[in-house]
Amino acid sequence: MPKGERIATIAVPTILAAYNWPQQSDRYGRVARFVDHLFGRLDRLQSAGFDAKWKEVNLRAKVPGLERFRPAQEWLDRPQAATAGPSQ
Repeated sequence: MPKGERIATIAVPTILAAYNWPQQSDRYGRVARFVDHLFGRLDRLQSAGFDAKWKEVNLRAKVPGLERFRPAQEWLDRPQAATAGPSQ
């Protein structure tokens, strides 16, 4: 590419999506435990020593047309979640 020439690019956000397992199923419970572990430890991933991209994670971001996994929303609604990550 010649110096000074530009190429148009796009950027897309990344989301973590999960299958909508029945609430009483083992897999639903596993995804719920994963959410609890990930959300509860995100501050560690956002600290020094981990990839800087972790600091861009916004657990409260909304994706039009998608419903948040119920245990994820419940985790975000807890009082201790008020200080977890950006609140956009």
